[in-house]
Amino acid sequence: MTSEERLLEQQSAPATPPAKKRLGWLRLLRPVIGIGLLVFLLRGAKLSDFAAIAEGASAPFLGVALALVVAALVVSAYKWQRLLVVQKVNVPLPRLFASYLVGLFFNNFLPTNIGGDVVRIHDVANYTGKTAESVASVITERLLAAFALALTAALGLALSYQASKEFGSLVGGLFILTLGLILLLGSGTLRRAVGRKVNLPDVFSLRHRVGSVVASTSTCLQHPATVAWVLFYSIIFHLTVVLINYFIFLALGLDVPFVYCLLFIPIISAIQLLPISISGFGVREGAYVYFFGGVGLSSVEAIASSLIFWALVALVSLAGGVIFALRR
Repeated sequence: MTSEERLLEQQSAPATPPAKKRLGWLRLLRPVIGIGLLVFLLRGAKLSDFAAIAEGASAPFLGVALALVVAALVVSAYKWQRLLVVQKVNVPLPRLFASYLVGLFFNNFLPTNIGGDVVRIHDVANYTGKTAESVASVITERLLAAFALALTAALGLALSYQASKEFGSLVGGLFILTLGLILLLGSGTLRRAVGRKVNLPDVFSLRHRVGSVVASTSTCLQHPATVAWVLFYSIIFHLTVVLINYFIFLALGLDVPFVYCLLFIPIISAIQLLPISISGFGVREGAYVYFFGGVGLSSVEAIASSLIFWALVALVSLAGGVIFALRR
């Protein structure tokens, strides 16, 4: 091939869109940030320190924490089912629970390829043939769960003036954002805008698809009783996460009063929503060190507690990997 031919080939090759380049850098940057934070937090720590903590762990308390992880997923599957029912989509609770496990598996072990929510949407859409309703149910569930997290975190902030000063803006921002989206979608304003005003290109029926999802989401949010119940169960879910962490502390023999778990864990969960690392690695551990270090835990104890929490969730999610493999 001559130099002129090579030049023509390079010129004719499609350029990588800037948006794709940015996404590529973001995918690379997130694990780097997570690993960097973990390395920074673990400086000076020894593996023997973590081994000593793990060796003294109470199996019964860890068993309770593991059972609570499963219970939290059952609660999540149930509130997801209520949002599907209101759209006249009937999916058995065991099927939704299995979908949650598969989604959790993808989040924990294949986070750079496909999100767990996408897996759940595909699973239910494949089972029912109703894609728009499946998308809407997951969007609405996530939105209401984030709003419930803001409410739960606000309760924690009310117990600590110092925490409210430092993280009040984060929790307040989450509260305002989620409430605004709930009111916007629930009022039908966005639904009408997509239907009449927004000039979306009709590529692959894009306008119709977006309109169907927005309409289904609006349908979910226009049932006050359903919204109230989903919010209630979302708060139950977040309180269950608090209990999981409390039993992890008990298992490790760490003296952390329950009130501190109620104060800190919802705030840590809100911080983890920041999309700057993979599966919250580094961010979560740093938050544990910051908050629980202030009430007597060493950095090693706080990091170990955080990693055990992740390990319990990952252990439960392995069942999702098995379910996914058996379905293929």
